[in-house]
Amino acid sequence: MDKLGLIILAGGLSSRMGQPKALLPWVNGESLISHALRKGLEADVDDIIISIGDDDQLGHAIQTHIIDTLSNDEKNKVSIVRDSIERCGPLGGLYSALAVGMSPAYAVMAVDMPFMPMDLYYDWLYQVNHNNWNAIVPTGSRGKPEPMAGIYRPHIVSLLPSILAGKDVSLQHALDTIGHVESIDASDYDWELSNVNHYDDYQWARALAENEFRRVPVISVVASKRKTGKTTVVTRLVSELQRAGFSIGVVKSDKHGFQMDHEGTDTDLSYKAGADAVAIAGPNETAIRIRTKEQSNLYEISQFMPVDIVILETRSQGIAPIIEVTQEGHTEELISDATDRVATIEISKLDQDIPQLVRHIQEMMRSLHGRRYC
Repeated sequence: MDKLGLIILAGGLSSRMGQPKALLPWVNGESLISHALRKGLEADVDDIIISIGDDDQLGHAIQTHIIDTLSNDEKNKVSIVRDSIERCGPLGGLYSALAVGMSPAYAVMAVDMPFMPMDLYYDWLYQVNHNNWNAIVPTGSRGKPEPMAGIYRPHIVSLLPSILAGKDVSLQHALDTIGHVESIDASDYDWELSNVNHYDDYQWARALAENEFRRVPVISVVASKRKTGKTTVVTRLVSELQRAGFSIGVVKSDKHGFQMDHEGTDTDLSYKAGADAVAIAGPNETAIRIRTKEQSNLYEISQFMPVDIVILETRSQGIAPIIEVTQEGHTEELISDATDRVATIEISKLDQDIPQLVRHIQEMMRSLHGRRYC
């Protein structure tokens, strides 16, 4: 089997998220649904079905803001399917999509699995050396099947109505009923199989995605006012992350100018004589002083630092992911965008918030390392 179709399950109720997942912003101007759709199109999938549940408003938004912006050739590869059986969850979406599908088999990609790559489905498909299967389902490191990232043959639709008419309409129950299901060891792909059920999950997943292609990962610490406690937060983060084994860089904005060198030193005299840049290398530290016509871009500076992660400390809005520091009772003055902000810290609750924040950053860094060097 050389070709797979793709079913994107986008019609969940998103009750734990509190808003439709499919339309949540992702990175580079994409939403979660357009991100999933692009992965299919870039993998040259010519049969992509978007399952929207019973949400006609979602279907209209996807059609208007995403599909209508595609080229004519791309539009011909994509269709939207509404559930033919109401309120039956992912199994209802799978049934409705498979019922109209024309491909010999379909990869299923939940819209809230933003790190799932299309080529992984082909890897799993080629691990099965026979053709006598109804579904191929990966199993993560905890031994739990992940049917929302499986591969299914359309002919199983004839077996699904009796399940959909019963009390248990879970995908897992369907797997126990449809016959030959191949289990694939996907214990090395927990991050790819992870989904974003809660807004906190989504924020940190987006933080990872923002940093994935940066030379040096970055996190911003911002505040709307001076003397709010940014530096206190930064120094605590540096200390805790260094203790966890990471090398940390800090880049700070200073609108008033600063003096790095000492009056009368050799480098100071050379700089005042007109040198555009001076550097001094000691046994334990190196300093470089560069003359600029305007304030340097903090992000550009961060990408040349020989460290694991850089913290940008700034009074501006910073770049995602952002931690905003505020004083108690002043959250109405937040300056960062809610979708870019992974945490809000009240300086009075620092001891309570820092450990959890460090755990999130550690997990992001471990995941980045795994995705870059696997």
